[in-house]
Amino acid sequence: MISFFDWFPPAVVGATFTTMGLLKVYGRRKGIVGGGGKPFSCRLRGSCPGWSRRMNAIFTVVLLVIGIGCLGFLLTVLLKS
Repeated sequence: MISFFDWFPPAVVGATFTTMGLLKVYGRRKGIVGGGGKPFSCRLRGSCPGWSRRMNAIFTVVLLVIGIGCLGFLLTVLLKS
């Protein structure tokens, strides 16, 4: 039986970071700009107006790499048990 502490942390981190990355991709495709004074949903999906387009893209890629990496690790842990 696989331990709770072996699968739960990578599942939470992977799901959270992947969801955030996908929300940023969605916001980028729709042209949503976040920042101060905007609603929470715009801040969550939008790009940072103080950053360059390149920095916003790098941040989105980092979120997706961390999230998908954790989900991949979770998959290997589950397959080994």
